Amino acid sequence: MFLRGSAIAAASALIAASLAVPVLAQDAAWPTKPVTIIVPNNPGSGVDLGARLLAEVWSKELGQPFLVENVPGAANTVGAAKVAGSAPDGYTFLHASISSIVLVPLMRTDLTYTVDQFAPVGQTMATSNTLVVNPKKLDIKTFAELLDELKKNPGKYNYSTSGVGGLSHLIHELMMVKTGTKITHIPYGGAPEATTALVAGEVDLAIISTTPILPFLESGELRALAVAQPERIAELPDVPSIHEIVPEYEGVNNWNGVFAPAGTPKEIVDKMNAAMKPYLESAEGKAAMEKIGAEAATSTPEEFDTLIKKEIEVWREVIATAGLTPK
Repeated sequence: MFLRGSAIAAASALIAASLAVPVLAQDAAWPTKPVTIIVPNNPGSGVDLGARLLAEVWSKELGQPFLVENVPGAANTVGAAKVAGSAPDGYTFLHASISSIVLVPLMRTDLTYTVDQFAPVGQTMATSNTLVVNPKKLDIKTFAELLDELKKNPGKYNYSTSGVGGLSHLIHELMMVKTGTKITHIPYGGAPEATTALVAGEVDLAIISTTPILPFLESGELRALAVAQPERIAELPDVPSIHEIVPEYEGVNNWNGVFAPAGTPKEIVDKMNAAMKPYLESAEGKAAMEKIGAEAATSTPEEFDTLIKKEIEVWREVIATAGLTPK
């Protein structure tokens, strides 16, 4: 039998509708099995602890286990690459910092992924960084004194980072651009190694994640001179921000967030965001983040996408001004 005219159109609409129903039903039912959250950092890092905290929230809210898998390596890009190449079916997500998504891709030409291969789900938290010196190597009491010493001796002093191209590297480059100073970069294999080198006196100073170094500040093995945020932080209320002394330095937002592979259905992205956002905005969520040395942060997927695009432009300019060449 042959169909003609309006009969053909009606049949086509019926077929299209029947094909669309399973897809919508699948999105509505998601998740129907365990979900993996990839963390491109080592176990015990702030990014890892935040992911594990949220995994419990997602498991409770969405009714399936959310399992954290650490895939560190290559300046936190191995895990990011794994998610970028995963199926966009809602069963693999990434919890990562600005380094993996924005900074390293701007500094590396050999990566197997780009920012366009991720669908932003939402911000989760932010962490602070503090400029510290080893007083046995550099017995300086204030940031103003440090600037004076650095300007008198360009290139004499050095700083440690967790690797080339990440936030721990570029945050120093930003400071040098804004203060007209020159410090020698000594990259290490990760944040723990960079901290150990600083405490051991292998390097002179560093702008480093605040929470892990608090015990060394208390013992006097390290001395805090300034924080890298726009304002002072609760952990170190007596330590000024760099911005207070150098207004041109506006501070750095060290954010973390959740990403899905590009092409993941919007319904799934929105459900992930909706399951975590109220918790992060609650007193309970804020307190839990404070316990791991972070500040709860939230956004819609659209707001997060806008932030990422803005950050790319800001840091691209910093890299160009600093004369750094992506490799």
